[in-house]
Amino acid sequence: YEPTQDSLVYATISEGFRRGGTTAVPLVGLFAEASEWQIYDADTVVHYAVGWKGRYNGLRYDLYLFYIDWQDPQLNNSTPNFGFFSVANGDSARTQGVEAQLSGTWDVGTGLNYQFGYAYVDAELTGEFLSPDPAALFALAPDGATLPGTPEHAFNWVFDYTFDINSDWTLFARLDGAYQSETQNSVGTSPLFAQEFDGFAISNGVLTATQGNVSASLWMRNIFNEEGVTGAFTEEFMGTAPDQGFFGNASKDLIALPRTVGFTVRLDF
Repeated sequence: YEPTQDSLVYATISEGFRRGGTTAVPLVGLFAEASEWQIYDADTVVHYAVGWKGRYNGLRYDLYLFYIDWQDPQLNNSTPNFGFFSVANGDSARTQGVEAQLSGTWDVGTGLNYQFGYAYVDAELTGEFLSPDPAALFALAPDGATLPGTPEHAFNWVFDYTFDINSDWTLFARLDGAYQSETQNSVGTSPLFAQEFDGFAISNGVLTATQGNVSASLWMRNIFNEEGVTGAFTEEFMGTAPDQGFFGNASKDLIALPRTVGFTVRLDF
C-alpha cells in the first residue's frame, strides 16, 4: 500500500523447510551411542513481516518488524556418552524483532553520504529441548533458552565522501563499522559448551583514487584490532583427557579477521 508517492507499507507471510538427515555417530562398539541420536527430522518456519519504507527530503528510511515461528528446530549439540557432534530436533522456537535503516546525503552537493542501521532480535526456544533418547531423564535446554549466535542488539554505520582532486583524479573515502551485543555459544546450559561472548565493534576504512579506468585503493580492515569472538570449542569439551587416549588440546576461539592493511590496483576494460 502506498500512503504517499514516496512511501510504501507492506506485509509478507512466507514459509520454508529444511530436509532431515543423519548424524555420523557409532551405534556399536566401545563408543556406541543410542540409535535415536543418528537421525533428525525436517524443520519448518513461517515468517511474518510488516514494514514501512520511503524517502523524505532526501532521507531514505526503512522500518521492518518480523516474527518467525520455528517448528522442530534442528539444533547442534553433542551425544551424552562420548561427545560426538550431532544434530537433534527441539520442540519449537521463535525469533522476533525490528530492523531500522536511515540513509542519505549530509548536504546535497558535498558528496558526503551516510547510512545507519539497527536491529533488535529476541530469539529463544519456546519449548524444552529434549534428548532424542527417550531413556534420558533431562532436558538439553530449557524453555526460554536464548538461541546461539544471535546478538540482541546490532548496529552498523557507513560514511563515504567523494570529491575531485583535479580534472583527472577523483578521491573516494569510506569508513564503516558494525557492533553486536553479547551472544551465546550454544543453546542450553551444558558446561561443555555454554559460554557467553562479549559484544564487540569492528571498523574498516578505505581510500580510493581513480583516473579513468584505473583505480588504486589503500584499505584497512578491523582498524582497532578487535578480537571479536563469535564461537568457541571450549577447554571443557576439547581439552586433554589422557585417560581416554587423547593427549592433545583442540580448544579454540573463532575470532574476527585481525587488523589487516592492503593496497589494491584495479584496471577496468
